[in-house]
Amino acid sequence: MNRLTPPDIDDAAAFTALANNPRVGSFPRLQGSVPAVTAGYTQYRAAAGNGFAVQGVPLDAEVETLLRAHYQKPPAVLRYINDIRLESEHRVCPMCGSLHSGTLDHLLPKEDYAAFAVFSLNLVPACKCNTRRGRVLLGNAPDERILHPYFDDCLSDRLIAARFDDLGLIPRVSLQLCVFPGHAQYEAISFHKRLIVERTAILRHFADGWTRLCQRPRLAVRALAITPANPEQLQTTLLEEVELLDQEHGGKNNWNSAFVTGLLDPHVIDWLYERLTAPDRAADGPLVT
Repeated sequence: MNRLTPPDIDDAAAFTALANNPRVGSFPRLQGSVPAVTAGYTQYRAAAGNGFAVQGVPLDAEVETLLRAHYQKPPAVLRYINDIRLESEHRVCPMCGSLHSGTLDHLLPKEDYAAFAVFSLNLVPACKCNTRRGRVLLGNAPDERILHPYFDDCLSDRLIAARFDDLGLIPRVSLQLCVFPGHAQYEAISFHKRLIVERTAILRHFADGWTRLCQRPRLAVRALAITPANPEQLQTTLLEEVELLDQEHGGKNNWNSAFVTGLLDPHVIDWLYERLTAPDRAADGPLVT
């Protein structure tokens, strides 16, 4: 989950060039759709990619098929599709926060919104998480929708964190929101968490991190090679680690930041400090034996 700078593409010009290019296999069958599709692009941008507000663009079935095919195999005029994919595949997934994107996918599904199949603002870097949601875009309740990395500023804020309960070598692990009912986009954030993030391996990532923490604390947080003098110093150490992880991964909702943020819950701080300073613990040794 991460806010991204939108691609700087003149989509209307690119689509017009595509439609008028005699070297492209779809020529001239897209020409009649240029006004409707480019108007759809303008409306999509004005609606900030909000699934409740974006209006579908009626196209005949042949044109829809051609547009989907151009996404799968972009001609030279649509080279930005591959450029966006290559530039982002190694970065944090803006949809779920996993540590790599890997591919490019549609926010509004191309099966239902074919007019936006090659529209740069509808193409977001993503890992498998976006495919797993299928064609679901909206929830059943008002304001439940998928967040858009190019438009939803809340993705720059801390939205998710690990939650650890029944503390020990194998705790109960869950995912918590860092925003509360009353937040302007609470319903959308909560829906996105349930539909996208919770369907990933994020809880297994948290569980693995906790195991490393218990085996040797500095495997999870390097600064824990030095035992903190008091709980307040432990909290400061963890806050500094979160800040570094945010900077390293370019956002606050990557899985590593979410893991360490979960360690800042007061009951976890208390447990960690007790284990770190236990009289029978060897220097740089495990927390639980």
